[in-house]
Amino acid sequence: MPGMVLFGRRWAIASDDLVFPGFLELFLRVLWWIGILTLYLRYRRKLDCVGGALLSNYLIVLMVLLAVIICTVSAIVCVSMKAGLSSPLLWLPLSLSLTHWGGKWLHIPLLVPVTWIVMIQASYLMASRQQLQACGKPESTSCAVALGKTTILELLFRDTDLVPSDIAAGLTLLHQQQDNTRIRQEPDAVISHSPGPSQDDLDAELENCHHYMQFAAAAYGWPLYIYRNPFTGLCKIGGDCCRNRIAEHDLVGGDGLRCHFGSILQTTGLQYRDFIHISFHDKVYELPFLVALDHQREAVVVSVRGTMSLQDILTDLSAESETLDVECEVQDCLAHKGISQAARYVYQRLINDGILSQAFSIAPEYRLVIVGHSLGAGAAALLGIMLRSAYPQVRCYTFSPPRGLLSKSLHEYSKNFIVSLVLGMDVIPRLSVTNLEDLKKRLLRVVAHCNKPKYKILLHGCWYELFGGDPNNFPIELDGDNQGNLTQPLLGEQSLLAHGSPTYSSSDSPLDSPTKYPPLYPPGRIIYLEEEGPSGRFCCPASRYRAKWSHESEFSKILIAPKMLTDHMPDILMRALDIVVSDRAACVSCPVQGGATVDMA
Repeated sequence: MPGMVLFGRRWAIASDDLVFPGFLELFLRVLWWIGILTLYLRYRRKLDCVGGALLSNYLIVLMVLLAVIICTVSAIVCVSMKAGLSSPLLWLPLSLSLTHWGGKWLHIPLLVPVTWIVMIQASYLMASRQQLQACGKPESTSCAVALGKTTILELLFRDTDLVPSDIAAGLTLLHQQQDNTRIRQEPDAVISHSPGPSQDDLDAELENCHHYMQFAAAAYGWPLYIYRNPFTGLCKIGGDCCRNRIAEHDLVGGDGLRCHFGSILQTTGLQYRDFIHISFHDKVYELPFLVALDHQREAVVVSVRGTMSLQDILTDLSAESETLDVECEVQDCLAHKGISQAARYVYQRLINDGILSQAFSIAPEYRLVIVGHSLGAGAAALLGIMLRSAYPQVRCYTFSPPRGLLSKSLHEYSKNFIVSLVLGMDVIPRLSVTNLEDLKKRLLRVVAHCNKPKYKILLHGCWYELFGGDPNNFPIELDGDNQGNLTQPLLGEQSLLAHGSPTYSSSDSPLDSPTKYPPLYPPGRIIYLEEEGPSGRFCCPASRYRAKWSHESEFSKILIAPKMLTDHMPDILMRALDIVVSDRAACVSCPVQGGATVDMA
């Protein structure tokens, strides 16, 4: 439902959002009414003292008003369950006044301040949200910080008349529709056997990914290491936090480097002398990175850190495309603007500060390997493209890279030296501006064709996400033009956009008009760790994965799943890699399974 307009403002709640808060308020007020009634019936014969009549009248009036409020809230809940328009805020001043003066007269000192503190906090949160929505252009620092703290979905749907609960309901419906579509297509699925990388190549690249993922994780420093080792991590790196060593090489650029350096040593297993440069300098478009000598693989490894701060979020949000200035025979050189500038910063540090020259002066026979996870994966891919003219043997391993990174020409060019690894339902390798617009259109369409109350959708969705169920049992009508027959849709297509959206042309329908952003693609060849069996849920046992080569078209749409965020976490990816590599090593003498099928288009 559209957001309610009250006191001249549009609030981020709709009239059908009052079901669950209404039931909670009913429960508390009924308990309150029963308690007051019990107190009155028990002591009514002892109210013949001075002031007893006043107290008796107060309790009676309080019970009557509570009964009226209970009836009103019950009516509001009933109307809200039918997507009606009502608001309990009209009864709030009377309830607050009675609570304030009654609590003060009965000498209950905590009741008054707690009541007002709760109301002040609620008012502050609602006012803050309205101020954020009123924040226009992101040029100012305050607006940029506000945008950094908002979610991508909130930015995406800010030009619609949807409230957050509508978006949650729409995502729930999309997930069930997605599972239902997959089940219907599976019997008719055709496995492609187009020529592609060999099985031996897949095994070798999996081993490389398993090895270099340690460097990508090390770039996150001590927070990730402590998270992965909550009981022993602090003890292992505690000594390095207090120790002041004299660097053999140029270990410059990071405040608080000692604790970070201890975790890096523990994660990579390298020695202190193997590191050339470590930087934890972190600003917008300027990412931390490290340079180390990997004697086991005879490589100079450059590892770029992924998203870990507000500055990194702002870099992620600079999702416009810009021309990438590189020395390669590619005509269409477009790339993600924020990640491109971050890669340019690392490139200038490596070249202008002589970091790579120093590394290859120590090990001239080694080759260059660039790795990264998430935002660091995108920067590593662009950095590899920038450095390939000077280092033709460069190799890049990018873990969970963003999809909206490279133009089609650069994507094809990057297949020669970049390998990307994607786990399960990870949303980031499917995330781009065009895919977000596609998600927006799909969500608006499924919400507009929904004919069930929102509270039922959310309850059913919670059960489905936690315990599974029949995905065919979802309340939408997408076959045919049935919208005119719907009795209580969440939102009609005629009111999809609350404001003029610059994303769509004015002459087209908002659901059919093309996006104005050019499509961008992930880097390199893609190894996909696909979850075996049904889509995992939080209550299911540990997942098993199979590795295969995949085409970028398999990640051309954002999928909704319980693990779409957790599959992006570096510790989950490392655990999955351990499982896949160990399983493939154990089955080295087994015949080729379906999981090793080459699926290159």
